[in-house]
Amino acid sequence: MFAELPKTEALHDFRPARAEEELSRLQADFCKGMAHPTRIRILKSLEAGEKTVNELASLAGVTQANASQHLALLRQLGLLTTRRDGTSIYYSISDRRIVEACNLVRGCIEERVKKSQMVLAFRP
Repeated sequence: MFAELPKTEALHDFRPARAEEELSRLQADFCKGMAHPTRIRILKSLEAGEKTVNELASLAGVTQANASQHLALLRQLGLLTTRRDGTSIYYSISDRRIVEACNLVRGCIEERVKKSQMVLAFRP
């Protein structure tokens, strides 16, 4: 479903136009990976720190199996890292900018919703 990230050296070998095309494709895949409400809830839950799959399933309101599928995809995209402690695997966000990006998009959406509500409130 999602393309694997090329090695850094591979991006440097492209002509500028080809590199831009590849980066645009990777960005689109990245955004597709985040384009699911469950994955957004998982990322939001991890904002405060690492959690196990069972904790994330509970917080996201899904089964453990469903959470595992979403976590696997987020890991494949490089958005999450894992740490093993005994039999438990802890998930965490790999780059804090992911949280910033999610919060930026959410802020834009919240602002649009507020503006829409204000317009509806003033309609005769």
